[in-house]
Amino acid sequence: MPSHKIKDFYNLLSRDSFVLIYLGAFDDELTPILMDINDAGKSEMKSSRKKISYLIAECFQNIIRHSDKTNRVTLSEDVPEMFILRDRNRIHHLVTTNIVQNEHTVDLSSKLDSLQNLSASELKEMYMQIFQNSETSAKGGAGLGLIDMARKSGVAPTYKFVDLGNNFSNFFMQVNVLPKDFSGTLTEDDYSLDSALAIYEQMVREKIVIVQKGDFSQEAVLPLIQLFENNLNLKDAEIAVAKKVLYLLIEMLQNMTRHSEKINGIKEGIFYISEHGTSSYEISTGNFLKADQAQNLKEKLDAIIDLDKLTLAKKYKQQLMNSEETEGKGAGIGLIELCRHSSDRINYDISPAENGLAFFSLHVKV
Repeated sequence: MPSHKIKDFYNLLSRDSFVLIYLGAFDDELTPILMDINDAGKSEMKSSRKKISYLIAECFQNIIRHSDKTNRVTLSEDVPEMFILRDRNRIHHLVTTNIVQNEHTVDLSSKLDSLQNLSASELKEMYMQIFQNSETSAKGGAGLGLIDMARKSGVAPTYKFVDLGNNFSNFFMQVNVLPKDFSGTLTEDDYSLDSALAIYEQMVREKIVIVQKGDFSQEAVLPLIQLFENNLNLKDAEIAVAKKVLYLLIEMLQNMTRHSEKINGIKEGIFYISEHGTSSYEISTGNFLKADQAQNLKEKLDAIIDLDKLTLAKKYKQQLMNSEETEGKGAGIGLIELCRHSSDRINYDISPAENGLAFFSLHVKV
């Protein structure tokens, strides 16, 4: 992805104070990892942690229940599944996608439409009636899950089907989780799935597998690493490549944690990983710095960015052996390591922002 596009992606999510997007393989290992990331999320989400954690688990069960994984060979191209957790205007949105056969869309639409405008007591009564009548099956039992989502979130899920051809559709569902003290009315924009569809299209087009926007505190780093390790393509990659990717991932995330400028009390930034062919990835970060710090960083990068690997190795050893090394030079070691282990010339961009800040983006391929 060209360097300027990470800022475009950041702007696309500008109204979101926290975003996590995952595109790829879904299995049972993902649920606790996503709960950990939710726990490390920004403070406005913490009052809803327990509820959101429950709904994350239910959303994954919904993917498992409704996904039609058979006969996908009839599709002209791979259609990955996506999960989004986002916090926007104090409303938490959970979005899932999965492929369904068109013969199941009518039943799903009927179940979801029946939940619209029902009160909490009416939802509870509907849930108990279905539960007591034992109207459960591999697909039919999902109706209980949908009802429970509406009960826990405070409003019925919104949904949309996108036709894929060959009797398949991509099923987008959004659960809107309202805070306990919510007294307003959801707007059409709150209900709309247009933003989620735009995000999905960009993720697929740019082959991005993970995005996080928000406060990059230290505790948020480990769950992100676990999430990437869980990605199926990484599991199949060569061990040497996997180790290098994880090493650079840790270095770049820690770089954001150490050097992002605080805005409104948080170190806000954006991070994503995109695929570039078999066992090849690009790690990208974007965060705000003071303008003078950005200029200093530019000078450090320009001094090493075009050096060959042997010269970089020598500079690295010199830095380590320098007993009078300052904190600033220590930060330079991290940049040297990124240049040493990148499979291509690292790419960066600095663009002016408001209030004497600059937006710094960094891209490393491996």
